[in-house]
Order: sequence, then structure tokens, then C-alpha cells
Amino acid sequence: MKMSVAVVLAGMALVACGCSSSETAPEKSSGKPVAKAAFDLEGWRLIGCCCGSPCPCRINKKPYSCHGCDHTDVVHIDKGYAGDVDMSGMSWVITGRGFGEDTAANWVYVYVSDTATEAQFKTLGDMLNGDVKSWGDKAAHLAGKFVGMRKVPMKTTLGADGLTYGCEIPGILTLKTKAIVNPGRTEPVRSTGIMDAWGDSFTHCEALTHTLSDKVSGYSWDLSGRQANFAMFHMTPEKQAAGGGWGCWTAHSTYGDKAPYEEQLGDHK
Repeated sequence: MKMSVAVVLAGMALVACGCSSSETAPEKSSGKPVAKAAFDLEGWRLIGCCCGSPCPCRINKKPYSCHGCDHTDVVHIDKGYAGDVDMSGMSWVITGRGFGEDTAANWVYVYVSDTATEAQFKTLGDMLNGDVKSWGDKAAHLAGKFVGMRKVPMKTTLGADGLTYGCEIPGILTLKTKAIVNPGRTEPVRSTGIMDAWGDSFTHCEALTHTLSDKVSGYSWDLSGRQANFAMFHMTPEKQAAGGGWGCWTAHSTYGDKAPYEEQLGDHK
């Protein structure tokens, strides 16, 4: 499938550019038939990157390194549709670098489960291509150049304990994570009001293993031990319109942010 250079953004798929994190109240029934929504997707997403915890980009701060954020974004759809296509059971993974000081170094590669139908594959590409248009010049910061998209064997894991999540692309990617539970607590650490393509909250995790080695794309890393985060979602046009997403991101000098990247701060004396 031929796709535009800015086919995908760092982490995301459907939410485009809202700034509010509140949800709109449902309209009262008028007794008239309700038109089918353009999409309705339920599932979960898992993200791991090169930064330590917590993820700075989620609070509109620069990533740790000047080169930007090397990241893996896993999306699994439990059930739902987009247009006339049933997306239930579909999974995809986005790897890339975004948020860097030099946008020329930003890139993105997309892996789609080999169990996806051709209709699902095309619909995903259409969704990503369509939504990216609303980002304007921010697409270069959040995604950068598109370097490929292909189907691969893929297994996603949602642990029965509710605390472990992962994804395996044999011979290419291993991402195994566990939710962080603070001493003296029983529930995982969560953040709300964050920037995210699938909502405004997530569970903080540790990447027990996060490795990439792809001879086709030429990219590789070992980000084991770095930050990760997990979230369930139910995405509809109403929730998309209510806000969230990365549209308010401004953590770059292009947008007047003169703060240094964390690695530029140096040791405290």
C-alpha cells in the first residue's frame, strides 16, 4: 500500500487535535433513528519508549534526549468497526522516533498483524492518512518520515493478573511490561489529564523487555528498563471531538518552548 510520508503519528491512530480532556454529555433522544457512528473501537494500547518514568511528552515536556523519543506503540482492537469494516481482533504496532530537536531525524514504521484482512489493512491506512492531515506542521515533529508498513506474525498479551501487558513480533520486537504498584499500595500508579491519542489517562509500567531488531527497516534498540504505559479505550467520534490527542503539544523551540532537553541540564552541583 502506498501511503503518505506522514502516515502515522507517534502513538496514535484516531484522535486528531483536541485540547480539552473533558467528555461531552450525550444528546437526549429525540425518538428519531440514530445514525451509525463513523467508528466505534474498544480495546487497549501499550507504549514503551527510551525515557525514564514518567513519560515527559505526556505532560507537554521535551523527551530526555535531544534526539527525541524512540518508541513502540501497540494497539489491539477487541471489538468495533470503522466505516463498513469490522476491525475486531485487529492489532498493529508503530515504531519510530518523534519529538526530536531535529525533525529530519524523526521516522515511523508500521507493523500490522498478518491475521488482518485486506479490508482491515486498507482501512487502517486510510484512517491514519486521513487523521494526520489535521496535524499540519506538527506531523514532522510527532512522526517524521514514513519508512514502511507491512504485515507480520504478531502476538499481543493482556495478562490475567491485569498488571502485565506485551507484544511479540518474532525475530523483530519483544515488549514485555508490568504495571508499577507502589509499596503499601494495591492498585497501579495512574496519571490523568495526559496527552494521548486514545484518551486522557494511563497506567504507569516498567518495560521488563523492550527490544527491536528489524533487518528490513534497519532500525534496532534495547530500551529494557525504561518507561512504559498502558490504557484501555473506547473511542467514538464524540470522544474524539471532546479532546485529548496531541493537538496541543508545543514542547519544541518552533512553538516558543526554550526549555532544555533533560540531558542538557547536566549534573546538579
